[in-house]
Amino acid sequence: MKREFTATGYVVKDGKTLLINHRKLDKWLPPGGHVRENETPEETLLREIKEETGLDIEIIAERRGRDVEGEVRGLPIPNHMFLEEIDGKHQHIDLIYFCRARGGEVRLKPDEHSDIKWFSPEELDSSAIPLNVRDFGRQAIKELG
Repeated sequence: MKREFTATGYVVKDGKTLLINHRKLDKWLPPGGHVRENETPEETLLREIKEETGLDIEIIAERRGRDVEGEVRGLPIPNHMFLEEIDGKHQHIDLIYFCRARGGEVRLKPDEHSDIKWFSPEELDSSAIPLNVRDFGRQAIKELG
């Protein structure tokens, strides 16, 4: 089975997290996408969230170790990671981060999403949102405000 790396971000602003209604999967999900060749997960997340939502973000994550110029650079540590079954033919190794919105205007990417919305912790109770998305959305809001 083919496995691909992806990066996903729970973007938080004013006590809410941003979710998109993904056309292909017909689910409310946080924004993210595939890690391209020669791209770090951090670069993927910044690019994908800008492309999908119009927002600039800051990834809130610990970096461990000491950077050695030209040799070693610490990358943001994901909040969590999942191995996700996509269509019975491939899987995503999804590195999931918590982020803060820093600028830009929210906009829908209609070719990929049917809706985009900020959800409060209470609104995350909707059965239209997958259980793990509800749980981690609440956690992101709790940790980032």
